[in-house]
Amino acid sequence: MSNPVLRAWTADDCGTVRSIARETWKAAYGAFIPEADLRAYLDTHYADRVLQEKINNPSFRGYIASWDGVDAAYMIVAIGPQENRCYVSSVYVLPSFQGRGIGGVLLAEARRCAREKGLDRIWLGVMVDNSAARAWYERNGFLFTERAPFAMGATTVEHLIGYQLLDNVS
Repeated sequence: MSNPVLRAWTADDCGTVRSIARETWKAAYGAFIPEADLRAYLDTHYADRVLQEKINNPSFRGYIASWDGVDAAYMIVAIGPQENRCYVSSVYVLPSFQGRGIGGVLLAEARRCAREKGLDRIWLGVMVDNSAARAWYERNGFLFTERAPFAMGATTVEHLIGYQLLDNVS
Protein backbone atom coordinates (compact mmCIF):
# COMPACT_ATOMS: atom_id res chain seq x y z
CA MET A 1 0.00 0.00 0.00
CA SER A 2 1.25 3.48 -0.87
CA ASN A 3 1.55 6.47 1.39
CA PRO A 4 1.54 10.11 0.43
CA VAL A 5 4.90 11.81 0.17
CA LEU A 6 5.09 15.51 1.11
CA ARG A 7 7.49 18.08 -0.20
CA ALA A 8 7.76 21.85 0.09
CA TRP A 9 6.77 23.87 -2.96
CA THR A 10 9.41 25.17 -5.28
CA ALA A 11 9.15 27.66 -8.12
CA ASP A 12 8.74 24.68 -10.46
CA ASP A 13 5.45 23.69 -8.76
CA CYS A 14 3.34 26.72 -9.75
CA GLY A 15 1.79 24.94 -12.74
CA THR A 16 1.09 21.84 -10.64
CA VAL A 17 -0.65 23.88 -7.95
CA ARG A 18 -2.80 25.67 -10.55
CA SER A 19 -3.70 22.38 -12.22
CA ILE A 20 -4.75 20.75 -8.94
CA ALA A 21 -6.69 23.88 -7.98
CA ARG A 22 -8.51 23.98 -11.33
CA GLU A 23 -9.65 20.35 -11.08
CA THR A 24 -10.50 20.31 -7.37
CA TRP A 25 -12.31 23.66 -7.44
CA LYS A 26 -14.49 22.53 -10.34
CA ALA A 27 -15.44 19.39 -8.38
CA ALA A 28 -15.91 21.13 -5.00
CA TYR A 29 -17.43 24.45 -6.04
CA GLY A 30 -18.82 23.91 -9.53
CA ALA A 31 -22.38 23.39 -8.27
CA PHE A 32 -22.57 26.83 -6.64
CA ILE A 33 -19.85 29.04 -8.19
CA PRO A 34 -19.87 29.70 -11.95
CA GLU A 35 -16.84 28.44 -13.84
CA ALA A 36 -16.00 31.98 -15.03
CA ASP A 37 -15.68 33.11 -11.40
CA LEU A 38 -13.53 30.12 -10.49
CA ARG A 39 -11.28 30.88 -13.46
CA ALA A 40 -11.06 34.60 -12.56
CA TYR A 41 -10.07 33.80 -8.96
CA LEU A 42 -7.50 31.24 -10.13
CA ASP A 43 -6.01 33.68 -12.66
CA THR A 44 -5.72 36.41 -10.03
CA HIS A 45 -4.65 34.52 -6.92
CA TYR A 46 -2.67 31.66 -8.51
CA ALA A 47 -0.68 33.53 -11.15
CA ASP A 48 3.03 32.64 -11.22
CA ARG A 49 3.95 36.04 -9.74
CA VAL A 50 1.56 35.57 -6.79
CA LEU A 51 2.70 32.02 -6.08
CA GLN A 52 6.36 33.12 -6.29
CA GLU A 53 5.66 35.84 -3.72
CA LYS A 54 4.18 33.21 -1.41
CA ILE A 55 7.20 30.95 -1.83
CA ASN A 56 9.51 33.86 -0.93
CA ASN A 57 7.45 34.90 2.11
CA PRO A 58 8.87 33.48 5.37
CA SER A 59 5.36 33.34 6.91
CA PHE A 60 4.17 31.02 4.14
CA ARG A 61 4.61 27.30 3.62
CA GLY A 62 3.30 25.41 0.64
CA TYR A 63 3.28 21.64 0.31
CA ILE A 64 2.65 19.18 -2.50
CA ALA A 65 1.54 15.65 -1.67
CA SER A 66 2.24 12.93 -4.20
CA TRP A 67 0.93 9.40 -4.39
CA ASP A 68 2.91 6.80 -6.34
CA GLY A 69 4.82 9.63 -7.98
CA VAL A 70 1.70 11.59 -9.02
CA ASP A 71 1.20 15.07 -7.59
CA ALA A 72 -2.22 14.62 -6.00
CA ALA A 73 -2.75 17.49 -3.54
CA TYR A 74 -1.48 20.77 -2.20
CA MET A 75 -1.76 22.76 1.00
CA ILE A 76 -0.99 26.36 1.94
CA VAL A 77 -0.10 27.20 5.54
CA ALA A 78 0.50 30.77 6.68
CA ILE A 79 1.51 32.08 10.07
CA GLY A 80 -0.33 35.34 10.72
CA PRO A 81 2.24 37.45 12.58
CA GLN A 82 -0.18 40.07 13.95
CA GLU A 83 -2.61 37.62 15.54
CA ASN A 84 -0.05 34.82 15.94
CA ARG A 85 -2.28 32.24 14.24
CA CYS A 86 -1.51 29.32 11.98
CA TYR A 87 -3.87 29.41 9.01
CA VAL A 88 -4.46 26.51 6.66
CA SER A 89 -5.70 28.57 3.76
CA SER A 90 -5.94 25.71 1.28
CA VAL A 91 -6.13 21.92 1.32
CA TYR A 92 -7.05 20.44 -2.03
CA VAL A 93 -6.85 16.76 -2.97
CA LEU A 94 -7.64 15.65 -6.52
CA PRO A 95 -10.99 13.80 -6.55
CA SER A 96 -9.40 10.57 -7.83
CA PHE A 97 -7.05 10.55 -4.80
CA GLN A 98 -9.55 11.40 -2.08
CA GLY A 99 -10.19 8.84 0.64
CA ARG A 100 -6.56 7.68 0.80
CA GLY A 101 -5.49 9.68 3.86
CA ILE A 102 -3.68 12.44 1.95
CA GLY A 103 -5.70 15.21 3.61
CA GLY A 104 -4.90 13.79 7.04
CA VAL A 105 -1.17 13.78 6.27
CA LEU A 106 -1.40 17.40 5.11
CA LEU A 107 -3.25 18.43 8.29
CA ALA A 108 -0.63 16.66 10.40
CA GLU A 109 2.01 18.80 8.72
CA ALA A 110 -0.04 21.95 9.42
CA ARG A 111 -0.22 20.94 13.09
CA ARG A 112 3.54 20.43 13.11
CA CYS A 113 4.03 23.94 11.66
CA ALA A 114 1.78 25.43 14.36
CA ARG A 115 3.54 23.58 17.17
CA GLU A 116 6.91 24.68 15.79
CA LYS A 117 5.72 28.28 16.31
CA GLY A 118 4.42 27.50 19.81
CA LEU A 119 0.76 27.74 18.77
CA ASP A 120 -2.05 25.64 20.24
CA ARG A 121 -4.39 25.43 17.23
CA ILE A 122 -4.72 25.62 13.46
CA TRP A 123 -7.34 27.77 11.76
CA LEU A 124 -9.10 27.39 8.44
CA GLY A 125 -12.15 28.38 6.49
CA VAL A 126 -14.57 26.29 4.46
CA MET A 127 -17.47 27.32 2.27
CA VAL A 128 -20.86 26.55 3.80
CA ASP A 129 -22.02 24.91 0.57
CA ASN A 130 -18.95 22.65 0.42
CA SER A 131 -20.70 20.14 2.66
CA ALA A 132 -18.31 17.23 2.02
CA ALA A 133 -15.24 19.24 3.09
CA ARG A 134 -17.09 20.79 6.01
CA ALA A 135 -18.11 17.34 7.28
CA TRP A 136 -14.54 16.05 6.85
CA TYR A 137 -13.12 18.96 8.87
CA GLU A 138 -15.72 18.43 11.60
CA ARG A 139 -14.86 14.71 11.77
CA ASN A 140 -11.24 15.80 12.15
CA GLY A 141 -12.02 17.93 15.21
CA PHE A 142 -12.57 21.40 13.76
CA LEU A 143 -14.96 23.71 15.56
CA PHE A 144 -16.46 26.47 13.42
CA THR A 145 -17.04 29.66 15.38
CA GLU A 146 -17.31 32.44 12.79
CA ARG A 147 -19.14 33.09 9.56
CA ALA A 148 -17.94 35.52 6.90
CA PRO A 149 -18.50 36.23 3.21
CA PHE A 150 -15.90 34.98 0.72
CA ALA A 151 -15.72 36.24 -2.86
CA MET A 152 -14.59 34.15 -5.81
CA GLY A 153 -14.82 36.34 -8.86
CA ALA A 154 -18.22 37.99 -8.88
CA THR A 155 -19.75 35.32 -6.62
CA THR A 156 -19.85 35.74 -2.86
CA VAL A 157 -20.55 32.72 -0.66
CA GLU A 158 -20.76 32.15 3.09
CA HIS A 159 -17.57 30.88 4.63
CA LEU A 160 -17.21 29.19 8.03
CA ILE A 161 -14.03 29.92 9.97
CA GLY A 162 -12.88 27.61 12.71
CA TYR A 163 -10.02 25.90 14.44
CA GLN A 164 -8.69 22.62 15.69
CA LEU A 165 -7.04 22.53 19.10
CA LEU A 166 -3.73 20.71 19.03
CA ASP A 167 -4.01 19.20 22.51
CA ASN A 168 -4.42 15.44 22.20
CA VAL A 169 -4.11 15.55 18.40
CA SER A 170 -1.10 13.99 16.72
